[in-house]
Amino acid sequence: MPQRVFLRFLAVLLLIAGLVAAQPLEVWIMPNGANPQGMLEQRLALFEQETGLKTKVKVLDWGEAWSLITSVLEGKQNAPDVLQLGTTWVSYFASRGQLAKLDAYLPEIKPERFMKVSWKTTGTDGDSATYSIPWFIDARALMVNKSILAKAGITAKDVATYEGFYQSLKKINNLNLQSKDGFKIRAFAFPGKSDWNIPHNFAPWVWSAGGSFVKKDDHGAWHSNLLDPNTIEGIAAYLNFVMDSLVDKANLRHNTAQIVQLFNNGELGFILNTAELVMQIRYEAAIGGLAASAISADGIDIMPVPAGKAGSVCFIGGSNLAIPASKAKNANAVKLLKFLIRDDNLHAYTKQIGFLPPVTDVLNTWAKDSSYKVLIDHLEDGRNYPNIPEWTLVEGALINLFSDIWGYLDIGGLYSEEAMYSTLLTHNQKINDILHAPANTTPPMRLDEFLALWKKVTTHQFNAVDSVSKTIDSAEAKDDSNKQIGFTAIIFLLAVFSGFIVTIIRKRKK
Repeated sequence: MPQRVFLRFLAVLLLIAGLVAAQPLEVWIMPNGANPQGMLEQRLALFEQETGLKTKVKVLDWGEAWSLITSVLEGKQNAPDVLQLGTTWVSYFASRGQLAKLDAYLPEIKPERFMKVSWKTTGTDGDSATYSIPWFIDARALMVNKSILAKAGITAKDVATYEGFYQSLKKINNLNLQSKDGFKIRAFAFPGKSDWNIPHNFAPWVWSAGGSFVKKDDHGAWHSNLLDPNTIEGIAAYLNFVMDSLVDKANLRHNTAQIVQLFNNGELGFILNTAELVMQIRYEAAIGGLAASAISADGIDIMPVPAGKAGSVCFIGGSNLAIPASKAKNANAVKLLKFLIRDDNLHAYTKQIGFLPPVTDVLNTWAKDSSYKVLIDHLEDGRNYPNIPEWTLVEGALINLFSDIWGYLDIGGLYSEEAMYSTLLTHNQKINDILHAPANTTPPMRLDEFLALWKKVTTHQFNAVDSVSKTIDSAEAKDDSNKQIGFTAIIFLLAVFSGFIVTIIRKRKK
């Protein structure tokens, strides 16, 4: 090869290498808490100073994240170097070979730094490899309006058990309190039909009753556990709040954002939600905070999930960081991942977004904050969903199940114990089909067995749903009657006024 051609070829190679090197390392995240992109970019500025490598942040909406991530991991688009995954997504992508194995870097990452409950989410069932690293913890407990509870004279001890929580809800509702904007204050509310948080909201009551949505048998096969007596008891414990009118059934038409807004407006005593609200009231609205909200003035406390017979078990989810399999050999991607999970960066980022850091040393610092100490102490008793590739489909089936149940309670005349049994039986089989559970793994509960159990767990100390429905329907009928009377009066006044105008016009014509 002539020297001139060789030099030109070398120049082209150097140019290509330069262009490749100039490409920034890209991180994909979801909108976590207040101003997550701004804080992450601040931390990445330090990374650029330390390494000389450029970075870029892309924020995906939660609604589109699954499809976009699926597309890039299947090789249909250019993949980022590091990406955020919900903890329940890790096993799905890992089982398909689409995430890089991180075991070679564990001596530097040091898994012992992390909370055990958080580290459980880093892989997939039946595979000992590590495919992701915890980034933050989504731990859900009771968010409490301090002002409302003070007016009702209710303390944390009063709501420590399910029975105590039930009585506390009744007490708040009976006080007929009003918010500063003049709206009626209700004790408790939660989202209803088709909201993606529904399983997360049911889970603490089911787990605290000793139940579970799915279960692994002695042979390692997963199957539905919906018709387990403890699971049914936990489901009923949650439904009782609506069936006994402690929670307004109109809220079953709301999503999580709408329920949280009611709480932020000072209209609810309790919600079961993520801890980000506690941090958000410390930030101004300009960066997504709630410093000017009613709940900021009233104050927030965190209390454990009311204990059932299996104790107080909170839901633990969150997000992890992973590297696409296509970037497994990219040393700079690994360098970026290790930077993001460094203690100082975890502390700064989670403090901004309000979710809990996953490492013990940083959590110990957070525990000095009285607003978070209760929740951090509660982590030891928290529980994750199982790391199975089919979980996203199982979760979809649970959303459909609970949406159907909320529909029965929302629309008068649809509820019956037989309808509840039929719905549970149908979705029990759907989940078994998703999990490819062996036939007859768990013989379904008979109708007579279900009816006896359901009667026990829904009438232990609560009103029957029929009498509640009649009371609600009666109140609605009375409200409609009052509206009709008001409407008739308006028509009468308009008629009188029209007659008066006609008389004056006639007089003027004369």
